[in-house]
Amino acid sequence: MEAIVLASGSKGNATYLKKGDTALLIDAGITHKAFKERLAFREVGFEGLDGLLLTHAHTDHTRGVKSLLNKIPTTLYATESTYAAVAKKLPENILHEEIAPDQPFTVGEFSITPLLLSHDSKTTLGFVIEAGGKRLVYITDTGFIPELDYPLIGNADMYIFEANYDVAMLFESDRPHYLKRRIDSVKGHLSNSDSAYYLTQLVGERTKTLVLAHPSEECNTKEHALETFASVFESYELSLDDFDVEIAEQKRPTKLFKL
Repeated sequence: MEAIVLASGSKGNATYLKKGDTALLIDAGITHKAFKERLAFREVGFEGLDGLLLTHAHTDHTRGVKSLLNKIPTTLYATESTYAAVAKKLPENILHEEIAPDQPFTVGEFSITPLLLSHDSKTTLGFVIEAGGKRLVYITDTGFIPELDYPLIGNADMYIFEANYDVAMLFESDRPHYLKRRIDSVKGHLSNSDSAYYLTQLVGERTKTLVLAHPSEECNTKEHALETFASVFESYELSLDDFDVEIAEQKRPTKLFKL
């Protein structure tokens, strides 16, 4: 399985996955032009998509849906509520498959299990994606992860996992108080410390790669995230140095990961 996070943050999100002849895109928060440019920047060949998976309806995850699907016809996989929210943006006669939490489905070589997340958009999803004996867990836009989900998402080969904000930077920012409370809530986003704690509970002997995703440009930095993760991991007798760690960015794709 190959994975590359093309864009990650509050201004647009998109992640490209490929296994054999099957290619998927998770979210379409960037335009078709940006999508092609960022694949080309990493010298990733592109022959089409077999599916577009949407996590939820917020615009930073759906802004480029029309642009992409007009240029790259493919099947849209979304919940009923997400599809209803983006329907006006879609080209005519778009192929749509309704998906739901805890109802696995298959696209080519990928087996996908949607996971219900805790966010202030109706039916926000994460995904557990398996192909070729490898497992990738994709979780952003959530403020909480219940222990009940640990068996499903634990010991994956790779995590693309939200680390949105540094708590001190958020509450010292000029953002209005209501927005700070929204972000720092069980229906908001994961802080660096929250994200690090959850991953200490989830990583296992198979885990090799951690991509810290959906970082705030105003309330987080690479240095804050890595310092927090290193400290939290150390407190649980884990070393961040044992993993391939990358911070996803808004304007620059990650490297191409090969699982």
